[in-house]
Amino acid sequence: MTHPPDRQRRSRRDRRVCCFPSLGIPVDGGWQIEVHAWCYRLRAHRVVIPLVRKALGFERLRLSAAEKQTFAERARWMFAHNLSGQAIAVAAAGEIVALGRTRPNGRFRVTIVVKAQPGREGTPDIAWVSPQSTEATPLEIEFLEPDGLSVISDIDDTIRISHVRDRAALLRGTFVEPFRPVQGMADVYRLWSRAGAQFHYLSATPWQLYVPIVTFADTHGFPKGTFHLRDFRWRDRSFFNVFTSPDRYKMRTIEPLLRRMPRRRFVLAGDSGQRDPEVFGELARRYPRQVRRIFIRDVGRSTAARYAAAFAGLDRTVWRVFTDPATLPQVLAVEDREP
Repeated sequence: MTHPPDRQRRSRRDRRVCCFPSLGIPVDGGWQIEVHAWCYRLRAHRVVIPLVRKALGFERLRLSAAEKQTFAERARWMFAHNLSGQAIAVAAAGEIVALGRTRPNGRFRVTIVVKAQPGREGTPDIAWVSPQSTEATPLEIEFLEPDGLSVISDIDDTIRISHVRDRAALLRGTFVEPFRPVQGMADVYRLWSRAGAQFHYLSATPWQLYVPIVTFADTHGFPKGTFHLRDFRWRDRSFFNVFTSPDRYKMRTIEPLLRRMPRRRFVLAGDSGQRDPEVFGELARRYPRQVRRIFIRDVGRSTAARYAAAFAGLDRTVWRVFTDPATLPQVLAVEDREP
């Protein structure tokens, strides 16, 4: 079917590309960088709101004017129209590199190697190039040196109050209420960042909500970093179920980074609401020279026996359970120890 020219122009104008922060890892002669982008078009409020209300069971929920506005904005992200077959290209090392086209979910993910340029020191400049123009948008890249310190931080109930164990509270907090930080966590993370730590944020939140999530992190002063969210399609499962059984998802996300950066040291920060203690404890036993510290925010209903089992075999100085972020160390001590 052929669309009228004005509709075609409007469709191209409404098309958007979200380039997620990338991770740059050193390899021989350059940097290995994962380019991850999402091409989409936001639907009109009047189309989206009834769909999301029905999908979430919000038909009878009474909302204030402010809550309706928040709901409308976040609903648009969750029901954005994914654009497949969109060309993705980047400007790297002085040339335009065509990478391919987006998949049916509108997303594109590929790993490229950018060679170090002779006579230039430091990290390379890489930009996404619009297929409709010569406009280039710099990619936000977190370059990791072989040595150094990374903090892998859970988001839900670790830095943002999410109530993932309570379906009603989770849905309200995700779609209706302002995102609320765990007071004091941003202060601690900024101290760690100033001392040289780099951050990687992990959540079972769907990628569709990346923009609201990163806006929350920036607004409340959390350090910049990479984000690792979860794939989700409405036709596959309910929204609440995406937060269930996150242990395998977190293991699959964290372990490859540990393997790829064997000389770096890692601090794992999570909470007791799901299985962070068990996942982090297992990772520390598998990678004792890399996982140096574990911090777990206790959100209730956990016992000393649970923590003892989760961290069995680990030195007691490696892990700490806390409720007040002010009790966390201002300086991270990650000295070498025997495995």
